[in-house]
Amino acid sequence: SQVRGIASRALFSSSSFSTAAAYRAGMQSFRHGRSLLRNAALTSGQWHHAARESATLGEAYRGSIGLVRNTSRFSSLFQPRFLLVLRHSMSGASKSIGTTPQVPAKRLGRRVFGSILGLLVVGCGIDEGFRRCVQFWVFVLPLWSHYFWVDKVSHYKGGPKGDAARDAEFARLHVRYSPLIRRATLYMRGFYLKAAQLMSSRDDFLPATYLEWTKKLQNEVPMALSGEEARRVIVQELGLGTSGVSELLSDWDDEPIGTASIGQVYKARLRTTGEWVAVKVQVPGAERLFRADIACLKMFTYWVLPWAYENMVEIEKLFHSEFDYISEFQNLEAMRANLMPIWGDRIRVPRPIPELSSPKVLGMELLRGEKFVEAVRRRLKPLAEQEGKTLEEYERDQYEALLSGRRKAESASQMRWKMTLWRWWQKLVHPGQHLEHPIDLGSVFELLMEIHGQQIFVDGCFNADPHPGNILLLEDGKTLGLIDFGQVVYLPMEFRIKLARLMLALASRNPGEVARCERDVGVRRKHYKEDVQYRVCSWWLDRDSEDIMQGLNLFDFHVWGEQEDSIKELPDGYYMVCRCSVTLRSAALAFGVRISAAEYWKSYAKTLLDKQHVA
Repeated sequence: SQVRGIASRALFSSSSFSTAAAYRAGMQSFRHGRSLLRNAALTSGQWHHAARESATLGEAYRGSIGLVRNTSRFSSLFQPRFLLVLRHSMSGASKSIGTTPQVPAKRLGRRVFGSILGLLVVGCGIDEGFRRCVQFWVFVLPLWSHYFWVDKVSHYKGGPKGDAARDAEFARLHVRYSPLIRRATLYMRGFYLKAAQLMSSRDDFLPATYLEWTKKLQNEVPMALSGEEARRVIVQELGLGTSGVSELLSDWDDEPIGTASIGQVYKARLRTTGEWVAVKVQVPGAERLFRADIACLKMFTYWVLPWAYENMVEIEKLFHSEFDYISEFQNLEAMRANLMPIWGDRIRVPRPIPELSSPKVLGMELLRGEKFVEAVRRRLKPLAEQEGKTLEEYERDQYEALLSGRRKAESASQMRWKMTLWRWWQKLVHPGQHLEHPIDLGSVFELLMEIHGQQIFVDGCFNADPHPGNILLLEDGKTLGLIDFGQVVYLPMEFRIKLARLMLALASRNPGEVARCERDVGVRRKHYKEDVQYRVCSWWLDRDSEDIMQGLNLFDFHVWGEQEDSIKELPDGYYMVCRCSVTLRSAALAFGVRISAAEYWKSYAKTLLDKQHVA
């Protein structure tokens, strides 16, 4: 019990989470535990048992020290070496007790528990990724257990308590745990912030209590790097002299103009030309934390959300390049070369600046404007005032109308024509007045769909993360600024041809052809059920209309797909195309615009097949 108390305090005390403190606590736990066990054994005359027990604990301790020191990712803890050490420790203890029947099984349990807890403490002190994973499970496991109990035991679906009581119980859980999860997400940062952004891309995936704060993270990520620390990173990365950043930059502003999950963006003026630039600085150690977080979430999804496991695998692959700003520099150049000649009158992609770029720092042309979402909200304010509501009340009413079905989402073309007629009407009613009209959302999302269709099928390289936080409305009120090209995927021609056939099959709404083309692309399933293939593939790549969802909410739809015909393997790049489609359609749906990606991408798919002379 003394060993357990010491180890518990070391593990769960926030002050012990520093490397030095946790290391000392782990050493204290080990030494005290070994001393107690030796004294107990000596008292009962069991010298041989004490020696074997001490050796076993010492071997486990030394094995854990060597393992954790030689690993930089939590997933390494599940390699054979760790399992061998742990198994040897267990078997050694069991054999020792087996030869000494006088030792009760209860004492064995305490000893094993104390040694394992000591290993955890030492691991937390030596490797930060391991510590973060322990923190994750200590926090998440009780919450998940509570949700699981309500879902499967106390208020199971179709049970005697009824759906109303089930919904009310879940609502109580959401209210209780949402603030806790928010605080934990902001404290842990890393990939957990990115995961919150990803899950908030659709309004129908998370409960409203969670959606309220996760959506804000798309534009309002808390600072992780001070201006002084950012300047220090720039000096180190660019090899500047004693004069610091002033050697290259002037008018540096310590207040970041943008904060993301792995870096922050600052504004300054290039000393050589006087041009205003944006300087993106990576948070030190972000890559190591992200990789540990992704490994932890992969384990979580494997057991709890199996339908999302392959998605996490693909996300992990993509993040190999996001932490190299030289790759993003090259992505910016490729995107400018592909998009600006065709769409240059409607969009802007910032020009990268070589002398301000390194693997951890990226300098680029400063695009002056505001975040797209903020621009939409600002222009909605006059409409809210006309109805006697605040902007927040107006947005909440529109959101609830969409959820309840009182307001139906419209196609992008319908919304574009309605906005055009409304503008003409305003000119007739208010002649000669310059009014700031609401943004033509239909035209904006049609433009974004066209641009990404070209990227995927014609150019073969596309931005897999086109969420609204990466879109600006520039000062002229018309031009879109596209930023953040860290997650750009390059697709080989053979894959693009197969994907083009699949997209044409989706556009024709042919279930048999969709199932055949999905299999040809390289999606491996357990059973290859045609109906499941058609509906799941349509949701990921094309649309989420009623014929696809059939009354299911988003979570239940994915659970149904996993139960009916689970996905075993995805080809490289496939999930990222799916994610691009879902992100664009989800952003549009949040504004009441429903989009079929196949309707916009089929022309680009056909162009590719015609150009390659294949059917």
